[in-house]
Amino acid sequence: MPILEEEDRMVKNLTIVLAMGALFVCNLQAAMVSFMVIETGLNEDDKKQEHTLQWENNLLDVFFEAGHIVCNSPVIRLDKKPSGELPKEAKSEFLEAADVGIEYFIVAQLDYTAGSKEPSEISLRMYKMIPSPYKKILEKKLEGKIYRTASEETDELKKIARDLIPLISN
Repeated sequence: MPILEEEDRMVKNLTIVLAMGALFVCNLQAAMVSFMVIETGLNEDDKKQEHTLQWENNLLDVFFEAGHIVCNSPVIRLDKKPSGELPKEAKSEFLEAADVGIEYFIVAQLDYTAGSKEPSEISLRMYKMIPSPYKKILEKKLEGKIYRTASEETDELKKIARDLIPLISN
């Protein structure tokens, strides 16, 4: 009989822990964050750039791991660097994000030079979409870099993405 009592106690303890965990999780508020990666300086015929995919994947991973709801727009490729803050090719995705209730919109623009596999410059812009009208809360320029290993690149890109997390206020 003592074994059954111990099992009952373990089940009760586990139930209490799970219930407390569920209450804790329900009290956390996740922000809805959308990402857009823009490549400039490449031809439409050029194959996908590995560095661009790394930026997209690491941004999504870091924000998801931080508990936010994430989505992304398709990568936009432009043959030259746009003159404005947000190229016209990206405006519809940006406005749609605001319409569906996305709280934060992050644009990573990777500017490539002809024949290069790494961007020469990266521009990060972060917008708070709600309440309307949207407001830019970050603009940062980074120099492109050649990494020795894939893990070095991943580590640095994740650090850059993690530095954006405190800008989200719930």
